[in-house]
Amino acid sequence: MIFAGCSGAAERTLIAQFFAASRLRDLTALQSLATVVFEPATDGIVNTFDLLSVSPLQTTSVGSGLKRAMIAAPVRLPDGHIVRKTFVVTMTRGLPESVQRWDNWMITAIDAAPASPSPPPS
Repeated sequence: MIFAGCSGAAERTLIAQFFAASRLRDLTALQSLATVVFEPATDGIVNTFDLLSVSPLQTTSVGSGLKRAMIAAPVRLPDGHIVRKTFVVTMTRGLPESVQRWDNWMITAIDAAPASPSPPPS
């Protein structure tokens, strides 16, 4: 029961650091966190998010793994409007080309989650 509240803590921390570095366009900080950028001039700015789910670890090869987190966030678009979007954040551990240790997770993709179907008109 105690561990239930802790699930997702590591993912939440990594994703928060990713959005903070992206918001500032801190490419140096992003090098140790991600292989992608959430570009403020085109993608917008995320200050907060809700962690909706984290997929179980998928082992891809010796020492490497993959997991995905679904998040919902208010995104301030470049034109100033704020929209709520859902994203799937892909995290990979053990990238051979990474200068990081093999046990570090990095964000390797962030994609808009597929839209849920609209209810039929009544």
